Amino acid sequence: MPSRKLPKISFIGTGAVGTRLALALSDKGYPIVSLVNRTGPPAIALARAVKCKKVSTSVSDASPLSDIIMIAVDDSSLGAVAKELSTVRSLKFKKLLFAHTSGIHTSEILSPLEQKGALVASMHPVQTFPKGKSSVKLKGMYFGIEGSPEAVSQLEQMIRSLDAHSVQIPPDLKPLYHIACVFSSSYLVAILNCINELSHQLNLKASWTEVFGPLMTSAMENAIKSSAANALTGPVMRGDTETISMHLRALAQHAPRFLPMYSVAGIEVGRLAAEHGKLTKQEYENIVTLFRQFIKSYPETKDK
Repeated sequence: MPSRKLPKISFIGTGAVGTRLALALSDKGYPIVSLVNRTGPPAIALARAVKCKKVSTSVSDASPLSDIIMIAVDDSSLGAVAKELSTVRSLKFKKLLFAHTSGIHTSEILSPLEQKGALVASMHPVQTFPKGKSSVKLKGMYFGIEGSPEAVSQLEQMIRSLDAHSVQIPPDLKPLYHIACVFSSSYLVAILNCINELSHQLNLKASWTEVFGPLMTSAMENAIKSSAANALTGPVMRGDTETISMHLRALAQHAPRFLPMYSVAGIEVGRLAAEHGKLTKQEYENIVTLFRQFIKSYPETKDK
């Protein structure tokens, strides 16, 4: 039985996401027939790696041999790129699937292409791709996808071939999905940075990851195995305003830059604790009042 013929793919944008996807798809046997990037050198380097013969800085040079065109440009450029692509006369729109990799936008932003008869979708990797990290393995990771049923079906097949998974996102909830991604990445990193910087001020003889790593791991495991509410510990969950006040005064003196984050996170811990009967309504209100007082005073406080 002959093997299934894989669709030919072009990429508009060869930044971190476009590069990782192109490399991964090429590794699985997908022909990469054209690469377009606003600056030539990154696209040329990628072309060598994926054996792509057509490289350009112009969207109009996207290969007419394409079955799928992946648009991996920054969010602010996505609408303009879609409009520009819709004017490329050499493309056979009724035989094409266009998919963008934005986490915030839906496939609706590709409507100029859909009006030409093309299938449109979005396919956002639930992963971070830091510069300088060359790993292209996408095995086990998820993509948030949405679009027309036929487009989604094609993308699901392609994602499975990468040994990855997909979840369909309701278009009207795409921003909410993206917020979850932000909390899972940058916001989590910001909290880790707080621990790191506070540790430096303590002059610990061991690294912050060694000292606080087991606590972080235990908290995450408890939340995953049970629930976030059951994993709560600490002074906020106990309604201990005296300890919270001592924390806030210490931060004001030694690291006032972390007062907003500590306070906002504390209010959320209190909300979660109250919602699950671990705090009374009055205890929660007392905690919120305490935090808000410090948040309000924060702009007048400077790091020493």
